[in-house]
Amino acid sequence: MFLLSTNAKLEKRNGQQYLIAGLSLAPHGIGDYQVCPDATAGCKSACVLWFTGRTVMPMTRNAMKRRKSLFFENRELFLDQLRHDIAKHIRLANMAKVKTAVRLNVASDLDWSQFVTEFPQVSFYDYTKVKSRTMDDTWPDNHQLTYSLNERSRWQTTRAILDRGKNVAAVFSTRYHPQSGRIDALPESYRLNNREYQVIDGDVHDVRLQELDGSGVIVGLRFKGSLKRRALAMKNGFCLSV
Repeated sequence: MFLLSTNAKLEKRNGQQYLIAGLSLAPHGIGDYQVCPDATAGCKSACVLWFTGRTVMPMTRNAMKRRKSLFFENRELFLDQLRHDIAKHIRLANMAKVKTAVRLNVASDLDWSQFVTEFPQVSFYDYTKVKSRTMDDTWPDNHQLTYSLNERSRWQTTRAILDRGKNVAAVFSTRYHPQSGRIDALPESYRLNNREYQVIDGDVHDVRLQELDGSGVIVGLRFKGSLKRRALAMKNGFCLSV
């Protein structure tokens, strides 16, 4: 079983090229094991990693479930295979003369801080709802985290994260319907209490590295899903109204 995605993509941003691969486990609430310690009702109901795109296909979902079970039931075998996959990914990137990037929490929010130190040449990046990780000065430099705003986030904490130069991802109610060509613009800024913060378009690419996004910014994401699910996400506070 390969753990990293086999459809690694080449992303070019700001004159740099990255070969990207990700680790997709079945998300929180699916199966017996939980992978998101700070999951909220809002994020579980709106999870794009289970209700949209290829993840609605049984083959994809079953593979995510198998990886998740292996992680909890045979951790040693899982990590050995993951090391093998990352080493192969590094070789491919070196052959292409591009940078190596890996997202280990495509649909999870696990603590990989010890594991990533084994690969200092790799740029790891993830979203997280665990505030303490984004405030931890000892967190590995090669694992960049973007805090995910949710209905339980306090503006004081969110501002503290931004003012430390870290980035915060926020889902907006901005219309997203590519099938009809309707993808509305995100707001240029967002006010937290009495302070404005720049909003960048996080849908342009998914490589959440500060050398591409900047620092101390809000990474705006459009809500992906049906109008009914968007209305629910707005009602429970997970999705910001614009």
